[in-house]
Amino acid sequence: MREAAFPSTDEAVLRRLARPSFAERLGLLWRERRFRRRARPLPTLRPAGAAPVAVAPDAIVLVCVMRNAAPYLPAFLEHYRRLGIARFAVVDDRSDDGTRELLDAAPDVDRFESQLSFREVGGSMGWRDALVARYGRNRWYVSVDADEFLLYPDSETRPLAAFVADLERAGLRRSLGPMLDLYPRGALGAAVLHPGQHPLAVSPLIDGEGYRISRERIGTSIWGGPRTRLFGGENRLSKFPVIFVDEATQFSGGTHHAPLPLARNFAVPTCALLHFKFSAASLGEFRAFVAEGAHFGGSAFYRRIVESGVFGADLDLAYEGSLPVGATQELVRRGFMTDLARGAV
Repeated sequence: MREAAFPSTDEAVLRRLARPSFAERLGLLWRERRFRRRARPLPTLRPAGAAPVAVAPDAIVLVCVMRNAAPYLPAFLEHYRRLGIARFAVVDDRSDDGTRELLDAAPDVDRFESQLSFREVGGSMGWRDALVARYGRNRWYVSVDADEFLLYPDSETRPLAAFVADLERAGLRRSLGPMLDLYPRGALGAAVLHPGQHPLAVSPLIDGEGYRISRERIGTSIWGGPRTRLFGGENRLSKFPVIFVDEATQFSGGTHHAPLPLARNFAVPTCALLHFKFSAASLGEFRAFVAEGAHFGGSAFYRRIVESGVFGADLDLAYEGSLPVGATQELVRRGFMTDLARGAV
């Protein structure tokens, strides 16, 4: 018997979530036209470090925007190299902690800079469009943040290209996955990530329950996790980290959680993102996010956490429903993602 992460959702309901009705599709077309009109002009990116290199048409490129990711950047690059990423295309948003130097030292990384701010490009969406314009459409991309580690069924041994083949056989052009916030055992202030460590070494836990999945106006959405459990409010956890980019695909005008076209965002979860959200570094980072106000809603989610009265070095996020991150098939068993290779849709 599966211990489901989404206990109110069985396989039949999941399949219905992936098939919007005719009336819903008409509404999507109207909504998408509005979203495309609000898209910002494509920003200019300036190559930094070594000159970008050409990438084979069938290679999978990772696009990412990062700022001050040096503590976990080596683990990030190693993780995605192991999965089979051919090239990293990174916009460095004014890092000053050694991130730029680490990126420039990596032979498979192309680093770019911009005169625009994170807020001016719609929370990095415009930068992602500029990157795919440079590397070409009609190819598969991984689009993640520097604190997100992609998992898919049997990713311990199966290359990303095999997972992409699963998606293509299922007729999918993107993979929906929940963002599983990582947090430590014990006091938050004690979870210090040292150079060379993987984030799981200090923040190995996720919430094993309390999630919900629903069909929203912009696609299938997943909600919950420790931010909702401890600090209230709704946190949308769904993203599409593996995505086929064609002429219709657009990040700007949409959101991190719903790229355009919107009709492709109705799907069964087929992957997951380990999200390195909570560690000792969060104590300063969250307050900086609030001061800058560049994240969604003027960083309202982070403001709620910082002003909660419980957020501090002594905070213990663990509870009886906490789970250590295990094998990917355990995540499948618990309902976090569906295994397309085994025929489940």
